[in-house]
Amino acid sequence: MHKQNFLICYDITSPKRLQRLQRLVSKDCFQLQYSVYYGTLYPDAMDKLIEKIQTIINPNHDDVRIYVVAPLEQAFVVGKRCPDVMVFGEAGARMQW
Repeated sequence: MHKQNFLICYDITSPKRLQRLQRLVSKDCFQLQYSVYYGTLYPDAMDKLIEKIQTIINPNHDDVRIYVVAPLEQAFVVGKRCPDVMVFGEAGARMQW
């Protein structure tokens, strides 16, 4: 099995649940925006992360979306870029994000 690239986006209504989810997702993923994270994980690891997410959120009030995406270094960015963020590709090549 090979690693896949995931985009995790969420909208959490409770500050307490939001903080718990941010801590959890931050362990395995890179924060792109306030509630948007990118991670490269094995599918089994993502399944475990989803199980943990489900124990935190309230499905009647919160929204979490997870997408399989292309590698981050292939992303098309419009607007301001953050000069402090570096992205590393599979071959270890450093790219400015």
